[in-house]
Amino acid sequence: MKKIPLETTLGGAYRFLFMRIISIVGTVWLPILLFAGLVVGLMCLVVPHDWLSGHWPVVSLDHFEAKDVAWEKILPLLYIWPVIAVAALIMVSMITVGLMRHALDPERKTTFIFFSLGAPVWRMLAAFLLSGVLIAVAAIVANLVVMLVTRIAVPMVPPPAAEATAVVLGIMVAVFIIYVSFRLVFFLPAVVVAENRIGLGRSWELGGGNVWRIFFVLLLIVIPVAFVAGVVLEITVLPVVVAEAMKLPHDPQLSDVLAFVRGLIPLLWVVVPTVIIMRIASLSLLAGAAGTAYNAVTASAAGAAPSAGAAPSIGAPPAGEATST
Repeated sequence: MKKIPLETTLGGAYRFLFMRIISIVGTVWLPILLFAGLVVGLMCLVVPHDWLSGHWPVVSLDHFEAKDVAWEKILPLLYIWPVIAVAALIMVSMITVGLMRHALDPERKTTFIFFSLGAPVWRMLAAFLLSGVLIAVAAIVANLVVMLVTRIAVPMVPPPAAEATAVVLGIMVAVFIIYVSFRLVFFLPAVVVAENRIGLGRSWELGGGNVWRIFFVLLLIVIPVAFVAGVVLEITVLPVVVAEAMKLPHDPQLSDVLAFVRGLIPLLWVVVPTVIIMRIASLSLLAGAAGTAYNAVTASAAGAAPSAGAAPSIGAPPAGEATST
């Protein structure tokens, strides 16, 4: 299989982020807004109104009756998390499809608004779920093999060698899971969008011989984004957290902890936008890298990318999608 051009892939990722920023914002803002509205609406339905007004109940942990009352109020929050998780997966699948179309087709017109519940989004969602299941199965099988080897072989060697063997086997399992994840997932969004299929096997095939290159691409994408986000949070959030923590008594009671948490709530106006921007930047860089790498490794001998042949299906919005260019 053709190797990923490392420099070209990284350049394509960052070029996509900075040169197509208008289309990126146009692709992500409506799905994120709808998701945020759903989360806020669900929270307003299940969270007690006195909590929303800032009057949190002071519960004594010494009384079982008080704990039962608190649990009755907290339990509804647990019911909405599956709904939020499914909605988040649909939102990420939708955004990934929109971003990949631009990453695979540099000539695609600017997108100002994007919403789709068409077949590509459901294929992307299924691809994410199936890849997660396969990675989990691989992890379970690897751990079972290690447990079997540990039970049979390790007792036969001296204790120092047994401890070293256990450590080595643990490292091998971690490396194996990372290998499977990188090889299976990196090309998956590009395959789903460009080839109109879930394409787990195709993604695995394209990743063959490219795992180390994928590792370095992801490393040079994640570290800069995480560093910038960390600096922003350290400058804006950390001083407030430290100041509020200094107010806590030496032996804090539940009321002191609740007061500490209330003091941190205004930080959500900084933390949430920072995390959202970080996630958008990460998704955009990953889409740019995957699109550039896919076009490079699937290019024919003449230099034309096969994805260009799929450009009409990529460019035309399928049923259930609304776009504005």
